Amino acid sequence: MAIARPVDRRLFFLFDRAHTQIAKSADNYLSARSGASTAQSAVLIYLGYNDNCSLSELAKGTGRKNAAITGLVSRMEGEELVKRGNQFMDRRSKTVSLTGKGWALRDDVMNDFRDFNDKLIKGFNDSEVETILKFLSLGPKNVTFS
Repeated sequence: MAIARPVDRRLFFLFDRAHTQIAKSADNYLSARSGASTAQSAVLIYLGYNDNCSLSELAKGTGRKNAAITGLVSRMEGEELVKRGNQFMDRRSKTVSLTGKGWALRDDVMNDFRDFNDKLIKGFNDSEVETILKFLSLGPKNVTFS
């Protein structure tokens, strides 16, 4: 008979719990500071580096499905944070870009994320932070399940 491991030694559950706690904390932090959700923040940050990209590029770049990004962009368009346009070569394909209001909120969000990140790493020395970054950068892409 196999002996069950304590739950706190199972990496998946630790990652899942940490993800849930960090995502909820980040969402609360951003909401209280800039008023943006983490989903909106991801769009604002991505567009800051890839403005006027296609909806499918935005979905891929933010790790969301096309249907989810379409709804999110529609809501953000209603808040005048982004605007849609037609792609130069294919009028059926839409692009998304930041408005002036979107750029301003992006600046706030970037500062909020810097502050939030500083709170996350508080108590870790530089070497420990490098180890965490290295470990998380490897991630599940090197793990295969059959």
